[in-house]
Amino acid sequence: MRRFFYCFPIICIFFLVSCASNSTVIRDISSDSQDSINLIEEEGVELQEEVSTEEVAQQIEKSQVKKLTLTFAGDIMAHTPNFKMKDYSLIYKDIEEIILNDDFTFANLETPVHMDRPYENYPTFNVQPPYVQAAIDAGFQVFSLANNHTNDQGLQGIDATLDYFKSKISDGVYSAGIKEVGQSTLSYQVIEKDDWRILFVAITEIMNTHRYLDRIDYISPNKARREVLCQELKTLRQENPCDIFVLSVHTCEDEYVHEITELRRNLYRSFIDSGVDIVWANHPHLAKEWEIFQKDSEEGTFPYAIAMYALGNTISGQRTNPQFSKPETNRDYTGDGYLIQVDFEKIMDPDDFSFKITDIRPYLITTYIDPDKNYVIKQLDDEFIQSLRDEGIEKWPDYLNSRKILMEKISGKVVIE
Repeated sequence: MRRFFYCFPIICIFFLVSCASNSTVIRDISSDSQDSINLIEEEGVELQEEVSTEEVAQQIEKSQVKKLTLTFAGDIMAHTPNFKMKDYSLIYKDIEEIILNDDFTFANLETPVHMDRPYENYPTFNVQPPYVQAAIDAGFQVFSLANNHTNDQGLQGIDATLDYFKSKISDGVYSAGIKEVGQSTLSYQVIEKDDWRILFVAITEIMNTHRYLDRIDYISPNKARREVLCQELKTLRQENPCDIFVLSVHTCEDEYVHEITELRRNLYRSFIDSGVDIVWANHPHLAKEWEIFQKDSEEGTFPYAIAMYALGNTISGQRTNPQFSKPETNRDYTGDGYLIQVDFEKIMDPDDFSFKITDIRPYLITTYIDPDKNYVIKQLDDEFIQSLRDEGIEKWPDYLNSRKILMEKISGKVVIE
């Protein structure tokens, strides 16, 4: 059975967001209010006597409900066992049912894409277009390109990666994190679909080498630069009116460490105070908890932002030797991660604009090495574990059951303000 985390207080509370001014106005629409006529007839709810059918029809026509689903993943890496596979589509086959049933799926691509250079393993990664295309075909459409491996292939690798993703915009594939020549401000992408506007920015706080930093959205991890960044984020939102502002952060923190420092929490809060709705962070190569920020008011409690501190590896070759007898080994966390899926809803109204988060669903995933030595992503649930037992696979079922128990301790938390 798959595990879900529901943020139950968010189901009935709408909150208004003015994207240009970042101001928030609260409106309580309870389930028995006349204002909450969300396609009542379609949901089979009996109309209140004082509300006529004609009035309902007028309100439905006036207020159009728009829904959006975003999925956030961790790192897409490319170690030798990954790119040596003959069929890259096998990597994502088991999670396609998740990411093909949303509007946009976000991932951190931790490698350059240079078609004129060979695939290359750590410490200087490179992949060719077919490796990335397999992720796109599976349902990934939005990529963060800002991380400590962005300049692994030098200036040519930066240019080749940017050119590749520019060629994909017409296919509905978006990216941020690499600047055009001569660009001094942060790169960003405005993504539009069905009356929704998403502003996407990707930054990195860490680089393995300090070459060509003028081409990368690199933010030096010091107090002064972060203060400037907050002002830049405010300006970007003001200049690009949007519904949702997503910020990808490749963090300057130790890898393989579970703890979240107060400095990191306060930093992400400063980003949220600067107009960001979703802070989506990666780099540690293991999953950390996430937080849903909510405010208390006279009208009720409502969520207004999410911070994901790390979602782990979506695919990698870091867990090449699973510790079957010691599944709690820290390095074994590099083989597991989360997909976090978030549902949004807004009502388009000439006199009003209402916005809400309706659901947050985490999907626990694992990198499984199949009998043919393919490294593939699987949903880490009881169904998959039982299927391995039924196939007579040794070691993996007990190991993954233990890994599942350990990973389920990492979960979302609600922060009430």
